[in-house]
Amino acid sequence: MSDLGWEIRPFAGISGFGLDVRFGARRDEVAAGFAERFGDDLGEVRPFRKASWDVGICEHYVQGDLIVYFDDQDRLHFIESGSYAPVRFDGIALTGRPYDDVVADLTARGHRIVGIDVGHAVPEAGFAVTEGGEGEVDSVGVFPGDPVSEPGMSDEPEVEPIREHRLVSGQGTETVRLGQSRQELRALLGPALESVPPYGGVAQDWYFDHGLILTFDEASRLTTIVISYTGVEGTAWFQDVQLLGRGYAEVTADLAARGVRVEPEVLGGRVPEHGFSLSLVGLQNPAMPVAAVVFSAARPSR
Repeated sequence: MSDLGWEIRPFAGISGFGLDVRFGARRDEVAAGFAERFGDDLGEVRPFRKASWDVGICEHYVQGDLIVYFDDQDRLHFIESGSYAPVRFDGIALTGRPYDDVVADLTARGHRIVGIDVGHAVPEAGFAVTEGGEGEVDSVGVFPGDPVSEPGMSDEPEVEPIREHRLVSGQGTETVRLGQSRQELRALLGPALESVPPYGGVAQDWYFDHGLILTFDEASRLTTIVISYTGVEGTAWFQDVQLLGRGYAEVTADLAARGVRVEPEVLGGRVPEHGFSLSLVGLQNPAMPVAAVVFSAARPSR
């Protein structure tokens, strides 16, 4: 293992500085490894969500210019380095260099390079590089599988957008319930953007107009519901409390007034008796608006 930087281990993670960072590791294990290795030099660790609909947490090791992404079971599933983190693959320095030189070096070594929206991917090694505004490498993303996937729209008839969801304790909403089949939901909700989730589940359907991201298991049964509107406005109600887009403290106070208990989490709160979570995007702040409501059939014990 290098003490001078990180080496990509295809589909396994990265190694360096006397430390292995492996996909599938729990968040507390990763944090303990970094803390033990770097001690007081570790610097700030900043938790956040990359997007409102993400069910897992990201942790940004600011001084090391490294972000590690966790799923809703707190397992590591993606690693992203910034331009200042020393990352290598097959003897090639991937960061701190002109982007075109990095692509040329990878090609010269015989690695298959595939163009993506923001850069190039190396599918057989499970990573991608993105180009910054100055022609330098901006970041390196390391994946547990093939980083190149092309989601597409299904062909069901359009239906009227849902702009209001009412939650049903432990089940989901009045429209969408955990355990429903993917085929049944397609008939109900219309066309979806089909994709493979980066972790957990076998398939994922995005219903942007309905504010829904749905994840399914190998039997095509619904296991996770995320309610989060992007680009359009919508609501999610529980016991006459509107949950989305309102300050976290305001929402939890309204729920408490109705006898609904909310357990604080790193970025939001869990409503254990009713099976859903309130998600925040940034640092825990009473005024931070609730960005998403999540129902999951399987949650880790805390």
